[in-house]
Parts: sequence; C-alpha cells; structure tokens
Amino acid sequence: MAALHKNRIVTLLILIILQTGVLSHHLKAQEQIIDSLENQLLLVDNNSRIDYLIELSELYFDISLKKSADYADSALLESRKINNKKGEADALNKLGNIHWITSNLNAAMEHYLEALEIREEIGDSIGIAGCYNNLGIIASEFNDYDIAIEYTQKAYVINNKINNVSDIATNYNNLGTYYHEMKEYSKALNYYFTNLNLLEELDDKTSLSYTLNNIGEIYNENKKYSEALPYYYRALEIQEEINETSGIAVSKLNLGDVYLKKGDLENAYKFLNESLKISKKIGYRDIQSDCYELLAKYYEEKENFSEAFKYSRLFSETEDSIFTEQTGKRLPEMQVSFESELKDREIEFMKRNEVLRNLQLKKQKNRIIYLVIFLLLISFLVLLLLRSYFLRKKNLQSVKKKNIELFFSSKKLKKSEIQLKDTNESMDRFFSIIAHDLINPFHALLTLAEMLNNQNEELKKEEVIKYSQLINTSAKNLYNLLFNLLQWTRAQTGKLDNRPEYLDANDTVNTVTALLGIAAREKNIKLISSVNKNHKVYCDENLLLTILRNLIHNAIKYSKKGGKIEISTIVKNGFIEFSISDNGIGISKANLDNLFTIKHSFSTKGTNNEEGTGLGLILCKEFVEIMGGEIWAESTPETGTTIKFTVPNKNE
Repeated sequence: MAALHKNRIVTLLILIILQTGVLSHHLKAQEQIIDSLENQLLLVDNNSRIDYLIELSELYFDISLKKSADYADSALLESRKINNKKGEADALNKLGNIHWITSNLNAAMEHYLEALEIREEIGDSIGIAGCYNNLGIIASEFNDYDIAIEYTQKAYVINNKINNVSDIATNYNNLGTYYHEMKEYSKALNYYFTNLNLLEELDDKTSLSYTLNNIGEIYNENKKYSEALPYYYRALEIQEEINETSGIAVSKLNLGDVYLKKGDLENAYKFLNESLKISKKIGYRDIQSDCYELLAKYYEEKENFSEAFKYSRLFSETEDSIFTEQTGKRLPEMQVSFESELKDREIEFMKRNEVLRNLQLKKQKNRIIYLVIFLLLISFLVLLLLRSYFLRKKNLQSVKKKNIELFFSSKKLKKSEIQLKDTNESMDRFFSIIAHDLINPFHALLTLAEMLNNQNEELKKEEVIKYSQLINTSAKNLYNLLFNLLQWTRAQTGKLDNRPEYLDANDTVNTVTALLGIAAREKNIKLISSVNKNHKVYCDENLLLTILRNLIHNAIKYSKKGGKIEISTIVKNGFIEFSISDNGIGISKANLDNLFTIKHSFSTKGTNNEEGTGLGLILCKEFVEIMGGEIWAESTPETGTTIKFTVPNKNE
C-alpha cells in the first residue's frame, strides 16, 4: 500500500530561537542581507555583534549548515565572554537545530537542555516553552512518545499562561501527532479538532488544511472512508483557495487512495492522475512515487496488466532515484555533524581549563576563609540546621522528579550507545565486504579481460572459451554481490517495501527452481520440490523470491556433484515453514552459530571453488524478520545442511 503523505507539522519553534531572525527569503535577498551583516560585524558593539552572528547563522541554515554552525559557535563563545545569557541561549538553540537536522539527536538534546537552564535563569517564558517543545520533538525521534507528550504539555501550559496563541496551535498539532503515532486515535482527534477551531480564529489556512488532512488520515487508517472524504475535500478546497500547490497534490493523492479502496475506480483515476500531473510539474518526487504505486493497483483492478507493470516499474525507478539522492545528501550532513561535535568538544575543553584555573585560585583564598567560617560556624549551626530541614522538605518533591528524569535520560543514552556500537560494527563489516569482496571479482574481471585483449591472437580457441566462461562467472558473482549489498542497505535504512499478499507457495518455489535449474544441472544435482500445492503464504513476493533464490543457490554451491536438494513446506502455528535440505559438505558448530550475523559473517568456497561473501544469508534473515518470521539452520559436517524459515499464511 502506498505510504500516504502526512501533512503533519512537528515544528521547531525557530521564532523562539531568534525573534529578529528571517525564516525565509529569496536567494538573492538572502545574499544581500548576509553581505550587509558580514560587512557590519567589525563596526558594532559586542551585544549587537552577537545578534548579527546569530542572525547570520539563521540565514545560512538553508544554504550551508557548516557556515551556520560556525556563526552559532562564534556567537556562543562571545556570549560567554561578556556573560550575555540571552545570546548564549539563542546560540545553543541554533546549534541544537543543526544537530537535529543532521540526525545527531543526543547532541541536539544536550544543547536544548543547556539552553532551557539558561532561559529558566533569565525568566524567558517564550524561550522556555520553545525548549520544551523542541525536547518533545527529540523524544519523539527516539519513539518515546510519553516523554514527548510530557514536554509538549509543559510548553502548552506556559504558552496558555502568556496567551501565545500561534504556539498553542503548534502544541495542539504536535500532541495530536504523537497520539496519532501511538494509535490512540480518539485523543489525537480531540487535539486535531481543538486545533481546527484555533486555526480558524488565527486564519492560518495552510495549517488548517494540514490538520484537516491529518483528521482524514486517521479515518482512512481505520477504514472509515466515507468519514475521511469530507476532510480531504475541505483540505483540498482551502489549498486551492491559497494556491498551496504541494498540498493540492497531497490531498488529491489521498482522495485517490480512498476512492481506490472504496472501489470507485473512476474517481480514483481522476484524482491520482491530477496529483501526478501536479507533482511532476513541481518536481515533488515522493508524491510521484506514491501516484505510480496507486495507479499500478488501479490498473490491476482494471485487469490492464501491461499498464500495471508500467506504473510498477516507474514506482521502482522513482524510489531508487530518491534513495540514491538521499544517500548522496547524507555524506555532507554527516561531515557537518562531525565538525560541529568536534567544535563542541573544543569548547568544552576550554571551559574545563578555565574551571581548573578558577579552582586553583579559590583553593588559595579558601584557606583564609575557612578560618573565619570555622569561628562563625558554631554561632550559625542551629540556624543552618533549621534552614536545611525546611529546604529539604520543600525541595524533596522536586528532587524526586529530577531523579526520575535523570534515570530516563541515562536509560536513553545507554540505549543509544548500544545501538551506535552495533551500527558501527555492522557498517565496519559492510565496508569490509565492499573493500575486499567487491574488489576481488573486479580484479579477476580486469585480469582476464587484459589477457584476452593483449593475447587474443596467441590464445587458442579452447583458452578463449575458458577465459570467457571465467569472466561470465566473475560477472555473475559481482552482480549477486552488488544486488545483495543494495537490498541490505535498503533494509537497514527502512527504504525496503513490504507489501504482503496471498501467494501460492508451490508456484513461488517452482519459479526459483526453474531459474536455478541450469546451475544445478552443471553439477548433476537434483532439485526436488515437495511443497504442498494447497499451501498459501501471506507475504511480499519479491522478498520471498530473494530468500528462496539465496538459500537454494547456497545449497547448490555446497552440494557435491550428483547430490540432491529437497524443498518442502509444513503448516505450523499460523505459519508456513519452508525447509531447504541438501546432502552437501555441511557446516561446523562454530560457524553455525554465526551464520546469520554481519558482525561475524564468513564465506566458505563451494564444492567447485565458488566464491561468496556470506551476505546472502544475512539478507535472508533481514527479509524473513521484516515479514514477521524466523530463520534457523541445522547441519552436520560432511552429511548436509537444512535451512528452515517461516512466513505467515494468513493476514493476522
């Protein structure tokens, strides 16, 4: 099913970060303002200079994150030098935004918390509310919606007290979004409907259309299509009134989706076609991708399979293009994140050196002060004890709450540390595969091709045929490796679609055995399918084909000449259990334990010295788990191996 675009606004309150900042300019206007501010930096006093540095950071935010971070760092250092608390908090908030946009969530949270402490110290109510809202967004990035809701409600209380109506609307929308993600639909609708009234009073038609689409989405998710339609239509009406082109494309996409589900194919085609035209015109490829996917389903319903295939292909090409572009963009963002973190550490090091110098000075002064304090201590002892008693009683509740917050923060940091360690280990292995296993087949190809090129007149026909076969084998190995690397990468980044449907298990197995029949016949290996013809599975066809292809290919690879491979299925606890058994060389106990982990992945040469990387089995494990199943292996060395995996046989 197409992933519908959600017009949700979980907004960082940038106006709180810098009240005088400009959020959006045309590029030429931005450049003029930037030139003007940079020329005046050396001509203004310290406080005005800090304001200019923060404004430059804001202006560069959409142009160059590196320059934006540089100006924010400069504003932070100069604010601390002259004890400008407002400037320090604004700079910290700006750095938090940069870390957030580059996915360095832990660093973003640290900057927001530090900014919050300063704003509470100087009594900046609007800034405090903004920090709470931003912390709620960070919590939602960790999928901790309970904490996200708690922080956002704190922001709402402050905004309500000072009657900050526009930010109250943002709080309502964010709370609705968090409850929506938690699938607590009644609470989400309550906040969305409350926000509708507020946005109508503010005459904020853009946000109003987004909220209407969010309400329609909840009804759509709950299959209440007749209730979803009026909200999608009203959102579309407002977007056409204010000429919100991208919003019009989204609303028409959503309407097309609902009509397709209702079986109204005429209206479905009308809205999907209109959405596609608009999205092409404005270059909104995410919407184009969803339109292609839904149009493929439309033509399937019309039993026009050639058109359905055409739009399925367009959908895949668009998704691949988006994925490639996003991967390219992540590299400079990661560099900015690293450079920003390095600067933060340098600042922290300077602060620690300053603290040490101050401590040494205080130590010398304290020797004298302690003598005086000792004489006064007895006189004030009773007073201090009483004061301590009442202060402890007063602050007990506050301390408990802080301890709870610290406990959850520590828990989240520990979890993030473990996840980062696992990710780094996986990526190290991933790049090792690229560096080693990808180079080897290229080296073989280049060597063989060079021999054919330089010695083509000297080589006999049998040698030319032999080298050509070796080139063909290396090219196939290289293609399989690249395909598996791409699929694994898409699975790790959440870009792999899982579109389950009912499939005939026997037909799927026959498709794969027909594809691999040539490889089996080359080694005189029998492929025997004992799959029950009545067994149905409920899963994604492409994922299942990839799993079977990898497992049967491995069985052929490690089977001896004249061997046999049997594929069978049984029903077990609401799942279909597939078994691929061979009588090949088997797997040792030590290797069996590490068979499906990228951290310890390995590859053994096949019975005909076939090469491999071990990534195919890891990819199988990823796909099986995505579809809700399990995979395991049973093997005895020199006797054979059985790989088993399960997939659902019904829609739970």
